[in-house]
Amino acid sequence: MTYDIIMKIISTIINMAIPVILGYCIGIIRKMRKLAGTQLMDMRNDLSNKFFVYDALEEVEDYLVMAFREKCEAYFEIGGDSWIHPMYDKSFKWKIKPTGYLK
Repeated sequence: MTYDIIMKIISTIINMAIPVILGYCIGIIRKMRKLAGTQLMDMRNDLSNKFFVYDALEEVEDYLVMAFREKCEAYFEIGGDSWIHPMYDKSFKWKIKPTGYLK
């Protein structure tokens, strides 16, 4: 085989492989976005449920407040919407019951 024929074969293989590889990568990205959206929704639901329970209490234990705020901050970092911001802000007005677990 000559050099030109080998180069044509390699070029054909590359040209056939690129769309397959790109399609595969796009599929993975779509799955990751869907998963991230589902995780955000799950986090938002969990935070909302906890907020309404904690907000109804007279006192909230310190470790629960700390965990709530940390989860809110994680939610904001991964691109959560503004639904949780007012809840996060209000968590600083809760009366906190010290438990001794946090030092």
